[in-house]
Amino acid sequence: MSARTREPRLIALEKSVAGAFFAILIVCLILQVFTRLLPRFLGDWAVISLPWTEELSRFSFVWLLMLGASVGMYNQEHFTVTFVVDALPPSLRPSIQLLVYLLELLFVAVLIAHGYWMSEMVWNQIAPAVGISYAWVYSSVPVGAALMGVHILAHMAKRYFRAAQSREARP
Repeated sequence: MSARTREPRLIALEKSVAGAFFAILIVCLILQVFTRLLPRFLGDWAVISLPWTEELSRFSFVWLLMLGASVGMYNQEHFTVTFVVDALPPSLRPSIQLLVYLLELLFVAVLIAHGYWMSEMVWNQIAPAVGISYAWVYSSVPVGAALMGVHILAHMAKRYFRAAQSREARP
């Protein structure tokens, strides 16, 4: 994205929250490495146990992954396999792209439904080291998938509805 175009607020928020989870992840991993190496250099008296760093880093990574996937969907940075579409006549390509968008929305809907279901299943399970419900971790799936769905719908609107409006505006 060029420096002159301003990102939508939703993307800026997603990137900020993902950045916070990334910072938490890095700090936890550095603490893990430091506390594991400390006894090696200072002796057995320097054993420090921080069990919460493993859980918190894993939970942060899950949220980072889902928010990053959403930002990747907005930027259309996910991989595509185009050799089949490239072999088709150009007149069919918009229809195929619409089919791809609809399949993506179906996949996102399945992620939302199953992610919500899994969050509900683990609501009463508490992470032992951090002390939070696992539902907060599992809720990253429906939240990230819903954000991906918003970005897919925005791409569809930009590609099909605005293109149709511009065709109608031509004399």
